[in-house]
Amino acid sequence: MYHQLAHLYDWPGALEFARKITDKDLQILSEFGIQPGAHLLDLGCGTGTLALSLAQKGYQVTGIDLSAAMLAQAQAKQAEYPEPMTVRWVQGDMRDFVLEAPVNAVLCHYDSLNHLSNETELRCAFLQVAQALQPDGLFLFDLNTLENYQTFWNGKDSYEGPNYRLKTVSHFQEASGKAEVQFTVDEYNDAGELHHHEETVFEQYFNEKAVEKYLMAADFCEISYAPFNPVEDLPADFPLKTFWVCKKRPV
Repeated sequence: MYHQLAHLYDWPGALEFARKITDKDLQILSEFGIQPGAHLLDLGCGTGTLALSLAQKGYQVTGIDLSAAMLAQAQAKQAEYPEPMTVRWVQGDMRDFVLEAPVNAVLCHYDSLNHLSNETELRCAFLQVAQALQPDGLFLFDLNTLENYQTFWNGKDSYEGPNYRLKTVSHFQEASGKAEVQFTVDEYNDAGELHHHEETVFEQYFNEKAVEKYLMAADFCEISYAPFNPVEDLPADFPLKTFWVCKKRPV
């Protein structure tokens, strides 16, 4: 996903969300004693904003994403940083990946897990995360709420950029929990040539009871979640997302 539109992913709202997620992750990592120098996995890292922010703080970070186009954006972004940072970028699937060594924490944000198609795939991802973690390792992630899909995933919208016009058409089927958004972009390149892009992104709503069940089956404990709303122009109590904090069970 985001193969055609990876270069447009970092719109201002996405970057603001990344800043708030970074601040929240850093606070929780500190609370659990996971200090700079520890190894982190950013699963579904996208264009790398979170991974690079954590690397700036001194963490050793691996970023995994299925999209080669998103990883290319992450690498280009890293090259623009004034100070050198070591972030390992890996193209991989959150349902089936292997690390060279277990990490202290796995982070999975921007509703990345909602891109999985069904509960079977969610369970596979949780098992992979548990395998990637050290005993007592931490798993932090967010998911879109039902209210989010009901409110924002039915209808049309459009956005104007400096050299592009983007239109979206979204649908949410509450009975199945399946959502999709169709992107259509007309964009001028540096030579003034007009290009047309189309891409459809799919998501799946997962209710909290199912999520907790599969976390427990994957050997996670101390599972907690709370409403999380990173968008300033929405009421603070609007349940846009749930933010989850889980620990892998010790040996």
